[in-house]
Amino acid sequence: MMIYNRLDTNTSETTGRLVRWNLALCISAVAVFVLAGCGDFKKFTAIDNNKQLNKTNNARPMTPEEIAEAREINRLYSLYNPWQLPPKQLEEDGLGTWRRSDVAFVRPGYESLKARMNLLDNATRSVRIQTFIFDGDETGQAFANKLIDLADRGIDVQLVVDDTSGLFEGWQTLYYYLTSHGVKVNGYRPVWMQIGNNPNVFVNMFFGNTLQERFGDALSIAKIENHRFHEKIMVVDAEIPGYAIAMVGGTNLGNEYYDIMNKSGELKWRDQDMLVRGDVVTDLALAFDSNVLDINAVNSQAFFSDTIEKLVSGQRGSYGRDQAKGVERRPYPMQQFNEALATKPTLRWQTANIRQIHHRPLHNELKAEKRLANAIMHAQREVVIVNPYVIPSEELMNAIITSARRGINIKILTNSLASGDTPTVQEVGRTYYKTMILETQPSKQWPYSVPVSIYEWGGDTVFKNGFSNFHAKYVLVDRQMAYLGSFNLDPRSAVWNSEVLYETDAPLLVAQLLEQQAHDSGPGYASLVTKEMAESYRTTKTTYDTLRRNALLLFKGFL
Repeated sequence: MMIYNRLDTNTSETTGRLVRWNLALCISAVAVFVLAGCGDFKKFTAIDNNKQLNKTNNARPMTPEEIAEAREINRLYSLYNPWQLPPKQLEEDGLGTWRRSDVAFVRPGYESLKARMNLLDNATRSVRIQTFIFDGDETGQAFANKLIDLADRGIDVQLVVDDTSGLFEGWQTLYYYLTSHGVKVNGYRPVWMQIGNNPNVFVNMFFGNTLQERFGDALSIAKIENHRFHEKIMVVDAEIPGYAIAMVGGTNLGNEYYDIMNKSGELKWRDQDMLVRGDVVTDLALAFDSNVLDINAVNSQAFFSDTIEKLVSGQRGSYGRDQAKGVERRPYPMQQFNEALATKPTLRWQTANIRQIHHRPLHNELKAEKRLANAIMHAQREVVIVNPYVIPSEELMNAIITSARRGINIKILTNSLASGDTPTVQEVGRTYYKTMILETQPSKQWPYSVPVSIYEWGGDTVFKNGFSNFHAKYVLVDRQMAYLGSFNLDPRSAVWNSEVLYETDAPLLVAQLLEQQAHDSGPGYASLVTKEMAESYRTTKTTYDTLRRNALLLFKGFL
């Protein structure tokens, strides 16, 4: 059985310096980099760099593959901080603790699926998974079976899902399938269970004497349900130093996130993840555990649903064996799934500074947007914003416009009406384009201003490229710092949702995210929004459109 690389900070740091300064030395060092875990999760024992380099130089010439990899690493380093700006100060602002840990970019689609399955295959003690969506499809079934296998091996498996999202029958069946096989599913409470937990809601609604008696309970439940758990976290063996590893980003568990199609011609989603290992994984595990505590506190009076789940968990296999009842395993997506797992993921690990910022509105800890706004406000050359839902707050809007007027090149990539899964969010987001583009035009007052560039992902509707929704969430500042996680730039994430955001100065990750953004903003994928288009998005043609738009803007805080 394969096990993970042990962390070797000196190896990664020395390799980075060699690559940055000299291609020849980079070619020598690439053997160390590959051994340190470029392509898999095998155990790696710490070695002396000088001895290894001498051994590599004297023992044999580099293979063509190693030379090509060294050149590719050197090319990626050339994209990082091309202006030779001083290193960014690691802010000690109380938002999160800085760690020295390993970081790796994960390509969207198949590579993300392979990496996740590889993590689970190599688990030895514990698995913590939190996801907003756990689809009742082939991918969801495969992950469910894997978690059941791990639990049967005695591994502690915990799962957190967003209860409000899991309202569809296939999802509910999958959760009960997991529960009946001994996997604890935290957070899942379908609507009928919630009614069972709170029968007085409807009694008071009809027979209460005051407005508070009639609607107080219902409003309290609605407020609690509006606080969603939106993180996407997969943590493996957090308790084992040197072996703890995790995957974070914006990807849920479902076919469309991994390019697994139900039939030929069906559309894929674009998302983004990264892998981390080392001390920061402990912070991830703590974030997961704190969410479980919050969920348990909310469900502390859930006698009805607890009773139902105990009955289900006491009947192993009652919701299916090897396959959840009602969840299909169709030949075409299963073929794609198996093809995706036929090879190992390709990874480039690098030791860097990284910290977790846990955004918890339930505890009045509104951290993520604060950090992003501050980072944008202090940018020196460039800001790249990639997010599916952009309804900026006043603080974030001020940071964008102020920085653009200082001459900072700001690029935004987001969904269009044609590609977004929630068109109302895209429609409201478009009303901000005019301000961002027109108010950053050069003028006498702001002669160095650089207009904000906004690109809209068109998807298959516009470009016939096989993609629908754009779901990646990251920000790059001065090609030095990356901010990646589950946080959307909308009021729901800012005010209501529990989220995680990761801040890091890893050069290879920054460079690969930059290239991914350039690809996704390029021809065949996205279109530049012009001034004329931005102005047209603010106008309405009929009274009905005006009323509808005003209603959306009034309730934008809940979108």
